[in-house]
Amino acid sequence: MNLHIKWAALSTVGNQNLVNPNGEYMRTTTITDGSILGGYAVQEGDNHVLRTAQSTDGGVTWTQLGIVDSGPSATRELDNAFPFQLPSGRLLFAFRNHDRISKDVFTYYRITLCYSDNGGNTWNYLTQIDERAADPNNLNGFWEPYLRLSSNGTLQVFYSSENSAADQDNLMKISIDDGNTWSGEMPVSGQGITARDGMTGGTNIDDNGNLIGIYETTEDGPFSVNYVLSQDDGFTWNTRTRLYTAANGADAGAPQIINVGGTIVADFMTNEDGGQSTTVDSGEMKVITSTGEGQTWSMPTITGNLGSHWPGMYVIDSSHFLALYSLDNVGLITQEYQL
Repeated sequence: MNLHIKWAALSTVGNQNLVNPNGEYMRTTTITDGSILGGYAVQEGDNHVLRTAQSTDGGVTWTQLGIVDSGPSATRELDNAFPFQLPSGRLLFAFRNHDRISKDVFTYYRITLCYSDNGGNTWNYLTQIDERAADPNNLNGFWEPYLRLSSNGTLQVFYSSENSAADQDNLMKISIDDGNTWSGEMPVSGQGITARDGMTGGTNIDDNGNLIGIYETTEDGPFSVNYVLSQDDGFTWNTRTRLYTAANGADAGAPQIINVGGTIVADFMTNEDGGQSTTVDSGEMKVITSTGEGQTWSMPTITGNLGSHWPGMYVIDSSHFLALYSLDNVGLITQEYQL
């Protein structure tokens, strides 16, 4: 990791705000009226449910909206919610959608896309972004979709694709008809090496088509955080580079990245301060920042205490953002930060 002695200091604004006491893995998008639409997963009785919620006050309070999909946890795994609004106003919702016969034995993998034309209250199936039958002899799942729109109106989706238990690549597809049909797979990271690359996210570095994409990887053993760059608005990616290596031989994973008024903010969860008895999923949420277009980065700031899970972020304005994560014994929360 490249560190620099100057960075944007972080301070909390207000209190932690509860979205759902049992929710997890929340991702968000700004919708036409300026409010925030969030998507997340929650266990309700015997069912796993993908829900949406809306905030009209910058993430302080949340109103529950619609159910995107629901199914019995014994036979279906629904997670990795990613909502996104198109310029037309239509809302999209990408997620992993797997069939299984037990918790870790899958029979079919999908990255599914649904849509809503009434602000997220009701949802309909649109298409499968990718799908395939599970290989009983070799892991080959799909995970963690992330949607963005290029400046020419092309919809891009990024997701992770397993090749084996030890190897996973990050892929992308594009759509020129608002997600109805998709191209073939295109490389993002992990091709040509044996490592578990996953959990992709991305943001603009500037307004000239330069992007930074972030992901976790196991290329050196423990999970660490890498990035790749794009100079053509996300259509091709290069310059595989280490961003953060956890201390003490621990893990750093599940990263996301945003641009807050020109400051690039990257988050991840890590167990580097919790000893080897703490797993990365239930470690701390930490944030690092760059005011140098991703060339230099700050030391980390803790934005989620031990017991945090699957952090995300949302840009409020040019100096504020929300941290989104699940916290043990509390639930799915948001917390505002100021740079």
